[in-house]
Amino acid sequence: MNPLPSAIVSTTLSRVTELKATIAGRAEQIESERCLPADLLSDLAAAGALRMLVPRERGGANLPLPETLRVVEALATADASVAWTVAQASVAQLVFRHFPAAALDEVYASGPDVVGAGAVAPKGRAEACDGGWRVTGDWPFVTGIPHARWVYLQCLVVDRGRPRLRDGDLPELRLVLLPAAEVTVLDTWHSAGLRGTASHDVRAARVSCPPERTCSFDAEPALDGPLRRLPARDQGGLFVAAVAVGAAAGALDDVATLARGGKRPAFALDKLADAPVFQDRLGEAHMLLRSARAQLYAEVDAAWEAALAGTRPTDLARAQLRATAPVVVGLARRVARHAFELGGGAAVYQRSPLQRRLRDVQTAGQHFSAGRDFYRTAGALLAGADPGIGLR
Repeated sequence: MNPLPSAIVSTTLSRVTELKATIAGRAEQIESERCLPADLLSDLAAAGALRMLVPRERGGANLPLPETLRVVEALATADASVAWTVAQASVAQLVFRHFPAAALDEVYASGPDVVGAGAVAPKGRAEACDGGWRVTGDWPFVTGIPHARWVYLQCLVVDRGRPRLRDGDLPELRLVLLPAAEVTVLDTWHSAGLRGTASHDVRAARVSCPPERTCSFDAEPALDGPLRRLPARDQGGLFVAAVAVGAAAGALDDVATLARGGKRPAFALDKLADAPVFQDRLGEAHMLLRSARAQLYAEVDAAWEAALAGTRPTDLARAQLRATAPVVVGLARRVARHAFELGGGAAVYQRSPLQRRLRDVQTAGQHFSAGRDFYRTAGALLAGADPGIGLR
């Protein structure tokens, strides 16, 4: 009912599409176990889903960003937790590009199919010590941490317990890269939706990190190419949007399947498929989904074409890219809610995928990248005002 865009069809996308039925069949298991099964992760690796944004120099596929998002969307039509885990592992590959070559030598020493996890919110502290940095703190929402080999964590730089300032008044931040075995996983992920993502908290207690495994997230990636001209900060929300679109598409397919199967609402004379109100709302949801998808790929494709041409994005272009997620996720939420409501009483049961789809999309919408702050940044630039820290 809602086919994927066909502008680019890669081997990875075709292989992932072949896995969709298997993934959908294990959605309840994934949710109850709150984590992807190891064998399914192996299947995703074999399909190429873990190396999409790994540089070719490191054995990866180095796929175009629009194509990577289409893979994430395809996975989300089967199960949003699987898609979210793959999406955040892909974001980790973007973050890894900021670290020195010596760190990347360690990360990819065993090959390109590396699951990375992490957090860019500066919830911890890094203090200079002999031979590097001492890292302490707790970080929430570290997706896929049970599968991760490497963890990136954003820290406040402190001197004698006090934040070090830069540019006069802003705190200095530093990303550190740690082997996953050196952090403690706190079992905190008991969530409304995206339950299978294992997005637990992690804790570091005075962990040593050598200088070659630290960097500033503001620094440009060392590797050249179009991804270097698209700041990783601007791309994270696009993955959230792709998951939301895919999950909403899955919900719409679920309720359409119910209707085609002859469902008849209680006390109704007509089948659901023949009810004018149902037809009206299904058609509306279908068009909302098309709008969400069109918005996502129009912005992404334009940004990618500019990056391929070697053009650095303007501040307004960056603000628009960041503001894409709240627009798209907002539309996807409406689609998922339409689908849930159209499913009637059957949708409330645990066995119904419609209630899970709704919870997943709602939870994705709580991500900071889907918040309204990004509208303000775009609006300030359009008004000729100072956007403040909106693009930092």
